[in-house]
Amino acid sequence: MQDSAFDGLVSGFYRAATGQTDWNAALLGVQQAFGARAALLQTIDMRSGRILALRGGGPQIDEAVLNYVREYHLIDPRRQYALARGDRGFGQWAHCHEQFDDDFVARDPFYQHYLPAYETRYNANVTFAIEPEVMAGFILELPAARGVLNADERESARRLGLHLQDALRAWQRVRALAAQALAGHTLLSNFAYPMWLIDSERFIHYANAAAGHQTDAATRIARRGSHLVLVRNGSDLLLTQTLQRLRAAAHGTNTVIEMRLSGADAPTWLHLSLLIPNAALGAFGELPMILCTLFDPQQVDALDPFALAAVLKLTPAQAKVAARLADGLTAQQIALAHGTSVATVRSHVRSVLRRLGAQRVADVVRMLRQGQPLWARAEPLKPD
Repeated sequence: MQDSAFDGLVSGFYRAATGQTDWNAALLGVQQAFGARAALLQTIDMRSGRILALRGGGPQIDEAVLNYVREYHLIDPRRQYALARGDRGFGQWAHCHEQFDDDFVARDPFYQHYLPAYETRYNANVTFAIEPEVMAGFILELPAARGVLNADERESARRLGLHLQDALRAWQRVRALAAQALAGHTLLSNFAYPMWLIDSERFIHYANAAAGHQTDAATRIARRGSHLVLVRNGSDLLLTQTLQRLRAAAHGTNTVIEMRLSGADAPTWLHLSLLIPNAALGAFGELPMILCTLFDPQQVDALDPFALAAVLKLTPAQAKVAARLADGLTAQQIALAHGTSVATVRSHVRSVLRRLGAQRVADVVRMLRQGQPLWARAEPLKPD
């Protein structure tokens, strides 16, 4: 690889690390330079082996990435090999044809049922730590026709891996600096609900006090370094799939993940809402963010009008009325407290009834106090 081409790839890493371009764009350059099917960057929770995030550069790889995250990472022998080596393998490139011979490939379901569908046969990868309990994998997926990396390409990949490791660590620092107090953080600090601001890589840019208590307890939600993880395997896998899809969604797109530990528990939901900087007046920073809110009706005494407005798509006044209804106030009492007419309050009540699909105010009160409709009406995505 010529020096100018190599320098261009390294520059792409640091542009991504400083937010000037997307990681997918930086990885696309690597894929093209090596004639790979895809160049991937995978972030992994070392304690559980779960995928925290997966980025890729290559033509039409979205389906391959989704299928991998949804199912096939569980039987990927190359990934299992990397996890088994753990920190002993950091910085050492692995080339799959050296660990898995043709006899293994001929009988292995991952090699027989996943890789051929995406015209891939060989793999070269390196892992390294980016913070405690979190590692990253830099992966080149190579077609059979292209063949394995030659000696010169291996050396270029090795050098690129060193620069990528530095760029990822710089990215961690950049995100930590960007997560200094912003207007949106002050707003979130006043909520009783646990709230986290994360990016699509699960990096936590902000957590209010209630969120800190949740991750300290680690019963439903925990931290791995600066990354958010869900304790239950099924929920955490669903979070990975959801974050993949939210990357291409519009500002304000909502979805929910059920967080009950058992079917006997009260409804508990993790609500995710995409915030695009221009549409949010930059209150939450210059990068797209996902606002994660844990709603547990057993832990919160009063419904917050701001959350009601955001999730149920009510006006601020309608949301205030809904919250007061849940508190047990009558239309006359709400009108007096808000300094408005009873007719106006009743108009807002009718809007809330329509939004919740209820016929009676008593049904609205019951539904809001139960909590489930607050998130179930969030027009969720349909993760696989």
